[in-house]
This record gives sequence, C-alpha cells and structure tokens, in this order.
Amino acid sequence: MLSLYPKYKNRLMLIAGVYLGAFALLYMLKPGMNPIIFLLVLLFGLLVLIFSQVLNAANMHTRELNRLYNELDAEGFLRDYMPHLSVNLRSANLYLMVRLHISNAYVALGRFDDAVKLLSSLEIREDKPEKMLIYRFAVVSNLCYCYEQKNDVEFSQKYLNELLDLKKQLDALQEKKPPKKRMAFNTTLNEQCLHFLKTGKADIDVLRTQVQQNNTQQLHRITTSLWIARAMLAEQSRRREAENILNQIVKLAPHLYPGKAAQALLDEMTGKLAEEA
Repeated sequence: MLSLYPKYKNRLMLIAGVYLGAFALLYMLKPGMNPIIFLLVLLFGLLVLIFSQVLNAANMHTRELNRLYNELDAEGFLRDYMPHLSVNLRSANLYLMVRLHISNAYVALGRFDDAVKLLSSLEIREDKPEKMLIYRFAVVSNLCYCYEQKNDVEFSQKYLNELLDLKKQLDALQEKKPPKKRMAFNTTLNEQCLHFLKTGKADIDVLRTQVQQNNTQQLHRITTSLWIARAMLAEQSRRREAENILNQIVKLAPHLYPGKAAQALLDEMTGKLAEEA
C-alpha cells in the first residue's frame, strides 16, 4: 500500500534514517551495551515505524474509496485517485485494484466507454492459475456491468458467458478446499440485469438481496436500486414504489449517472400521466 503514497514512503525513509543514525550514535557513546538487547530494541523500533506508515497509507486509501462509494463524489475521487495509475506497482493485486476502482468511478459518471477502455487494456500479471482466474473474474464482471448499463445486450451476453465459465472453474477449485477457506463468486446482479434487458423483467426480490445488508456501499445501493425501479415500472401495480425509489436516487446522487437516469424515468412518467390526462 505504501507504493501508492510516495509521501508516506519518503517519510518512512527519512524517519528510519534519523532513527538508525541516533542508534548508531548511542552505540558509539555507550559501547558497553548488550548487543543482543540493542539489536532487539532497534528492530522493534523499525517495525513500529514501518507499521505506522503502512497504517497511514491504508487509512488514506480507505478515505479515498469512501469518497467514491459512500460520499458519492466520483469526480473528486478521480481527481485525487488518478495519479495512482502512473505508479509502477509490482503487486498484481494493487495494480488491478486501482484500475477497478477507477473504472467504477467512470461508470458512476456514465463514462462507460472510458471504463471499458481501461478494463480492456488491463494486463493481469499473475502466474498462479487460481489468482489469474479471480482477477479475470473481477475484470469481466465489471465489463459485463458496463455493457448492461449501456443497454448493450450483445456484449453483455458475451461477457456474462465468460463470467459464468470463470465462475464454474473457480467453484470447482473451491470444492477442493476446506469449507472455511472457500470463496464465493457471485454473478446474480449481472444475470438479473441482462435478463431485464432481454425480457423487460427481473426478479425484484433477488435484486433487493444485493442491497439489504447495512454495510452495503451507497454507490452500489443506488445503482442496484435503479435496476429495481426499472423492474418495478414494468409492473403497473408497483409504479408508485418505483417512483419513490427513483426520487430517492435523484435526491442522493443527482450529479451521477444513476441520478440522471432516475430523473429521466421520472420525467417520462410525468409525460405519460400528462398525455393520459
């Protein structure tokens, strides 16, 4: 995580240098000190320094992500987070994570083509077969969702097919592990969204399970709620429920794609009511 924040890395190098210099001076002034105790204290102090800066970097990253996923400030997030793209990251996990978060911000702003371009350009640098599959699953899931947001059935189906194939391979690998070490790979949202695009219907109760937990991120909540509202609009008896959901989305995120799409649906509903009147 320190790789993403050079200021904390540089601060660590500076403090560590001063710290080592101080200990070297102390040892010169008191050469009779027990060398084992001296080294143990030295190493313990270095570990504390390293941990403190890693923790600072992790906290900074959490604040940046919170800005996107809960404060819904996608533009501010991109402005501060984009520099991470230019960092030469050795960790394949960090490399992928940065790009997935940026693609999510693009989608939140309705910049679907930018998200697709970024995701399609990813190089998954991982030799372990299972990790390779996991990373590819994450990328394909985002690509599928991008095209579903664009109402592109053809490409949504293409990536869903790949996603389901990856899930099948990953599930087979999980069965060989002890139950407590198994991971779950969810394709429910992608499947329901594509089903709606193809048929005009979706399982509303299933979609709601995606946002019912208290710790659900706000961005995920409003994005999924938009699909729920669209599915409700297809049922004449639930139009009032849909309207309430759409108004809530507009209230929370009028500047994001879900808010703008929700407002467009509300305007369309108002127009139809005016015609009927």
